[in-house]
Amino acid sequence: MSHDNLSARKQKILKAVVDEYIISATPISSGEIQKKHFSEISSATIRNELSALEEMGYLIQPHVSAGRIPSKKAYSLYVEKFVEKSPLTIEEIEFIEQSFQSKMGRVEDIVHQTAKVISDMTNYTSVIILNKIENVFLKEVKLVGLDENTVLVVIITDSGIIRDKIITLSTPVSEGYIQDANALINKIFSGKTIGEIQQPDILVQEELKEFEELCKTVIELLKAYCVSDDNVIMEGRSKFLESGEQSRESTRDFLEVIDTTDKIVDLIEDGAGIEYSVKIGKDERGGIDKCAIVTAKYHYKGKEIGHAGVIGPERMDYGKVISILERVRETLNGIDGGSGNEEK
Repeated sequence: MSHDNLSARKQKILKAVVDEYIISATPISSGEIQKKHFSEISSATIRNELSALEEMGYLIQPHVSAGRIPSKKAYSLYVEKFVEKSPLTIEEIEFIEQSFQSKMGRVEDIVHQTAKVISDMTNYTSVIILNKIENVFLKEVKLVGLDENTVLVVIITDSGIIRDKIITLSTPVSEGYIQDANALINKIFSGKTIGEIQQPDILVQEELKEFEELCKTVIELLKAYCVSDDNVIMEGRSKFLESGEQSRESTRDFLEVIDTTDKIVDLIEDGAGIEYSVKIGKDERGGIDKCAIVTAKYHYKGKEIGHAGVIGPERMDYGKVISILERVRETLNGIDGGSGNEEK
């Protein structure tokens, strides 16, 4: 969107209006702008500039006697030209770092904690979309016999532990059986992507009948993980609904998006090739009316695991949100992966 037709003064006045509205959430008057930001400019001049910005679609006047509020067009210019990262306080930095101090071996644990921290810090709804699990390489499957009929299955990928589950077999098995099955399953599956493993190996079907049930159970676990909604993690849904400024349309859009996995994935992964992406309002490609979505790519143990997003009102504190996303990302990059917890 081009904003080249705005003079430097109009841009500064518009920035002041957005800054004040982000803080107060109430219409901003020309007198307030003049007093706080432009004492050297007359109130009449500022009123004329605000009227011009309104005619150009950057400002909205809810009532004749009211001040003005920013439009979607104003927020777009604000994000493009004026947003700077807000420095976090020592307490905020410590909160982020302490939230990840305990060792977490599973990627699931990491992303759930990440979503919670981002939502708690921004006080907005947070969403994390994990990369497609089909492309992840299986590193190892660990089998631990609990009794003669139950086995703990721990599935480890090149990004960490993605699944651990206790399964019950129809026939009793010995410790020796578990050891042999463990070696066999890793011989068949190790080094392959989860997408490749979803087609049962002919060895399992014809030559290894003794281990067929256990092998197929592992395959079904992986299939179920691929088709589940577990790659979409969301925290703070109610924080959106608690915002009194949301309209019926924006609330309907929000509920429709969060209830449809494909829609939330498309929104968070939109602009996936850049460091940070900001989507404001709703357009022909989707979105949420009167809302903004800020997203960032996330890595864990040196590998990109997905995208994190924050959903909030258009008047969100963009600089603060981006700073929090960046600090959480830096903290995640410093985690050692909790290798000590992989043994279950």
